[in-house]
Amino acid sequence: MPGAAGAEEGTARQAREATASGPGPEAAGSPWLSIAAPCFNEAEGIEAVVAEWHGILDACPQRTEIVLCNDGSTDGTREVLESLAAANPRLRVVHFDTNGGYGRALSAAIDATRGRYVATIDSDGQFDVADAVTLAQRLEHEGLAAITGYRRKKQDSVFRVLADRGLNLIVRSMFGVALRDTNCALKVAQGDVLRGLRIEARGYPTPTEICVRLAALGHALGEAPVAHRERAAGASKLHPFRTAWSMWRFLLYLRRRLKLHSDRIIVEP
Repeated sequence: MPGAAGAEEGTARQAREATASGPGPEAAGSPWLSIAAPCFNEAEGIEAVVAEWHGILDACPQRTEIVLCNDGSTDGTREVLESLAAANPRLRVVHFDTNGGYGRALSAAIDATRGRYVATIDSDGQFDVADAVTLAQRLEHEGLAAITGYRRKKQDSVFRVLADRGLNLIVRSMFGVALRDTNCALKVAQGDVLRGLRIEARGYPTPTEICVRLAALGHALGEAPVAHRERAAGASKLHPFRTAWSMWRFLLYLRRRLKLHSDRIIVEP
């Protein structure tokens, strides 16, 4: 299981391996909203997804940005993203040479954002960026730290739908976090809060970890319905039984870590 030393080594390795393209943090002004997403072997569909996102964000009166982290893709995703970034300055790309998992890639994308608000989202096109804009507008007026989406009609296999329902019950029981869909990838948070959040999960547990850690730190969370669509291209990277086992092990680890924090044995949860 992950530990503090391992997390520190992972952070250092992440800093060494990641390379970025597009305007850097020194670019003038800060966006109102940053879209942060991991991307692994999505060459078949990522151009259409990014084009849709640009179309939606073009209608937003505030300044926006998209930050994608290419997590060691081997199917030409890197080249597609470089071409897209060269054509539109709104898009910035972070690259890893090797695949390190959903959590590492999402964390690197979040760290590279500059927005007042940051939306996390998958890059497979199953979520609508228009919902991210709506959540950011709500966040701006309600003073919450974050709003997590819950999928109105989940367009996934029966196994994954049932697994998510079971997960929400487990999270409520273990951590007292009473949300309808903790593992929904679409969330919007205060940028400084999310960029300062410790994220240790490598894969599927990452969206749930974000909710649990924010709640443990005393941040106010809201939730709102979001659209969920069928994947238009590419294939899911999840392996059902291995994913379920990893999720359970990680939740046990996270509960232990939060208990050590509440007992004032470690500094941060």
